[in-house]
Amino acid sequence: MKLLADWQCHGPLLALWPYRNDVWRADAWPAQQAILTLLRALAPYHSVRLGVHPPQLHNALALVAGDLEVLPISYDDAWVRDIAPFWLTESSGVTALIGQFTGWHGIHSVIQRDQQFARKLATQMRSRYRRLPLVIEGGMLSTDGAGTALVHRKSLTQRNPELGWRAIERILKRALGLHRVIAIDHALSADETGGHVDNQMQFVDAKTLVYAPSAQDPSWNKELADLLAQAWAAEYRWLELPPVQAIQDQRDCYFDVQRHSGAMPRGVQPLLCSYANLLRLPKVIAVPQFGLTSDADAVRILQKAFPQLAVVAIPALEFVRGGGGPHCLTHCLPQA
Repeated sequence: MKLLADWQCHGPLLALWPYRNDVWRADAWPAQQAILTLLRALAPYHSVRLGVHPPQLHNALALVAGDLEVLPISYDDAWVRDIAPFWLTESSGVTALIGQFTGWHGIHSVIQRDQQFARKLATQMRSRYRRLPLVIEGGMLSTDGAGTALVHRKSLTQRNPELGWRAIERILKRALGLHRVIAIDHALSADETGGHVDNQMQFVDAKTLVYAPSAQDPSWNKELADLLAQAWAAEYRWLELPPVQAIQDQRDCYFDVQRHSGAMPRGVQPLLCSYANLLRLPKVIAVPQFGLTSDADAVRILQKAFPQLAVVAIPALEFVRGGGGPHCLTHCLPQA
């Protein structure tokens, strides 16, 4: 049994159509355009698929123009990474492992469709599935595809207060076929999820970790130094990206975002701009771009480190305005 990494999944890349007017500004139109830009930029290198909530099909199809495959499936919001299954290869084939979802520990309360999304996706793919007895989001975990995973201990223990860390670690190892779990404890202050590894560091192949330090979070930088000093760190190449930046956006961008108790107010929290929230596919790396002077540096670092891969710059400002990045808004599917 093995937990699949993104670059080991050769089925389509799935993204979901944003539509909530309590999360996305301007009735989600800028975010919709950004999702289409992302998928069309990656389509020459990897098959892509757009999931659309059925009441939104008419609007979406009018903009897709027939160049993207559309999958009707119901959901509440577009953060597919956090609500989709983990994929395991077993002797009998691929199995979807489905965790529990609580809206990022109550940040969102309109999540009933999101809680059913992983099962519906597995059923539509005709994949076997079983339950993972943890509250967990996909952004909390990154794997090297060879039995090691980075996990965000802070958010996992917060979501599962009835379990101690050792019990959570045993469940992860047994259910995901892991032999090593590397825990991260410090979350970035601007990370509204409470702590996701894909904002801080990720495996991008079986031997390489990318990471982003932070000027705003010295505790994270200290933890990075501690991780680099551990014995297991010597097994990997460590690739430093430009620092995470937390920038304050113009509040009038969000004047039409609906405010209610079921969603976190937009335009209040600083925007978390992290190049670690990239996407690694078998033949291409998608690098978020925020309109910052460091954007080009992130692209150059990855082009130099991975000359065998295409490196594609992806406009991500609209994504972080909703609370995430390209990795959060996509999920790699296994081959059917």
